[in-house]
Amino acid sequence: MRHPVIAATLLVACALADARIVGAQSPPTNPGPAVAVLDFTNASLVDHDEYDPFRVGLAGMLITDLARNPELQIVERERLRAVLDELALAVSGDVNPAAAARAGRILGAQYVISGVFVIDRRGTLRIDARAVSVETSQVVHVESVTDDADDLLRAVSRLGRQLGEGLDLPGAAPPADGGEPGAVPGQAQINLKYARAMLEEDRGDFARALALYEEFLSELPVAYAPNLRRAVEDRVRELRNPPRM
Repeated sequence: MRHPVIAATLLVACALADARIVGAQSPPTNPGPAVAVLDFTNASLVDHDEYDPFRVGLAGMLITDLARNPELQIVERERLRAVLDELALAVSGDVNPAAAARAGRILGAQYVISGVFVIDRRGTLRIDARAVSVETSQVVHVESVTDDADDLLRAVSRLGRQLGEGLDLPGAAPPADGGEPGAVPGQAQINLKYARAMLEEDRGDFARALALYEEFLSELPVAYAPNLRRAVEDRVRELRNPPRM
């Protein structure tokens, strides 16, 4: 059982901490709404365990895509996990709207996004996402995208754009460098290395996470998904040069 004073201290600290903007150069002059993205739920109909890392990988890709919008504040994954852990809630999209809104209030977010992904026997990917308003605890918008599993990055890019338009978020993400990623045979297996790296970070195995991130970068096609490449390169630098305690 967690000590109530420690738990309360952590929650207050998370509520008062400044939310960093993921993937942004500097905070916006007039900060727009803050958005938190939960891990997605895996409902794959084939190779369920193999695709399970996409629970966190898909969330990471969506965070990177949404962060291209300079008007948004994206809640850091580490802060989100800390709050959900103290509230004894799952990190995935299984969190009900009321619980998601509760976590969102502690984090100072206006919206909490969660969802589910399915990959069928034909290799077709479907992602369903919903946005919960922290103010009302209600689901205020839902989106769905379908694509080939190898085109996960393209599907996430479309999902991010549709969520921004559907929620009428201020500003707009700049066009992706070179447009949306196109089809690359076998890209799903490359993307899984990124997702597995995130899982290893969650488990505290930073050496393994670093190795997987480096493998992902070495196998990612040149000029493919440059925004994600830059985000991973930044993470690799941080893991190679951890801050001194």
